[in-house]
Amino acid sequence: MNPAPWILDLGKQINSEILGRLSWIGIPTSPEDGSTDCNKKSYSFRLLDYACGEGVISRGIFDYVDEAWGIDLSARMVNSFNQRAAAFDVPNRKKMFAVQGDLLAPAASNDGTSFAGKEWFDFDLAIMTMALHHVPSPEDAVKMLVSRVKVGRPVLLVDWVAGTTVREEGVVACSGHGEHAHDVMPGTHTVTREGFMKDEVVKMLEVAGCVDVGFVEFGELSHLDFGEKRMWRRLFLAKGVKGGQ
Repeated sequence: MNPAPWILDLGKQINSEILGRLSWIGIPTSPEDGSTDCNKKSYSFRLLDYACGEGVISRGIFDYVDEAWGIDLSARMVNSFNQRAAAFDVPNRKKMFAVQGDLLAPAASNDGTSFAGKEWFDFDLAIMTMALHHVPSPEDAVKMLVSRVKVGRPVLLVDWVAGTTVREEGVVACSGHGEHAHDVMPGTHTVTREGFMKDEVVKMLEVAGCVDVGFVEFGELSHLDFGEKRMWRRLFLAKGVKGGQ
């Protein structure tokens, strides 16, 4: 099933914001700061895309990473991620794949992958988009993400700003609810909160051990369509760099 048009628009908007803030986030853009030109650097830049959905974010920033490792609760989303990755123009020296699982639950994924293995740590960037408002404990989720990156590397969160919802009536009918946070207003049955304020996001990142914490709101509102209703809300980007020696 293809995503609804508004979901595609949302993905494009998020990728546009990320690509416009690569240096601010801490994603290398040149050989001097560790670009993805493997002939000019001595390490592979690895992305952990948690709650990856169909891989919209991984594909959107793939020019700036060497490996994109996705994890998602939904087997359907993981299958779609891997099918799209297979059709994507991935150079031989790069890697893009996803597995089903939950880093906030037992150590093994649904397909038997062990997330306790060293290969699931020391990422150069961990991203969680549009899923923090679905987890029972956002604080634990942020701590988990920080634990998976190298010291000095960033964690990036994308989610809704609390209290920024406006509704319009009379929008053309759209798809119904799906099984995952990337499906429609997605996974409304699993939503644990409406959004986040800047202070609480900054605090979560700092408590998790991050320094150089930043928070920016998107300049334009995002729309979500439900049946004949359209909801407008504002997204944020928040980043923190894992501290320590």
